[in-house]
Amino acid sequence: MTKHLRIMFLGIAAATAAIASPINFFSQGTATDPNESNTMGNTVIVMKDPGWAAALAGSEWVSYGQTGNQYMPGYFMPANGTVVSFFELLTLPWIPSAAMVTYMADDSAALYINGVLVQPEAPVDNNSYRICSDYTPGCRTSTSVTLNIAPFLQAGDNTLRFDVAQRGSYSYGLNYAGFADGNVLPPPPDVTTPEPTTLVFTGCVLIGLGLLRRKR
Repeated sequence: MTKHLRIMFLGIAAATAAIASPINFFSQGTATDPNESNTMGNTVIVMKDPGWAAALAGSEWVSYGQTGNQYMPGYFMPANGTVVSFFELLTLPWIPSAAMVTYMADDSAALYINGVLVQPEAPVDNNSYRICSDYTPGCRTSTSVTLNIAPFLQAGDNTLRFDVAQRGSYSYGLNYAGFADGNVLPPPPDVTTPEPTTLVFTGCVLIGLGLLRRKR
């Protein structure tokens, strides 16, 4: 196989790798996803409160302990004013062309990506917290948040931080699911520029032809 053919095949392989499937991420707990953690330690799956929406497809409701369903053994209630940061480390091989996340929380949660505030916690004023936050973000489908997060992500490591706040007592938890996709291909190899050895060989041929013509 010639050098140029090898370069062409390497370029095709690189392009194929760049058009890989989207990278999905979910709240699943540290035991399932070691990229998950929180400021209290490991992230764990919790039994959901009866008032919460069902977990998003592929995900689980999570917390730092059994803070979900108050009727289940081991339940404890975080004190009002508690704010725990939950982290998802998302490593991307490319700059994403598209990325979304949907999340819910009880009572509410702010989202930061790489230290930048993307979505604030729901307002406290005029919030009854009848089940969780009455406003977005909350724990019900009607108060879930879906965000375009591509502008906040970069190639390499990214940190999603959910600051989950307890404001109205009782249950406490977080649920999220998202994806990132990249279709920015690397520049194709330059097969039009001759290699140095090719230039030397071409020069020798031209010199030889010149000498042959002079002899004639």
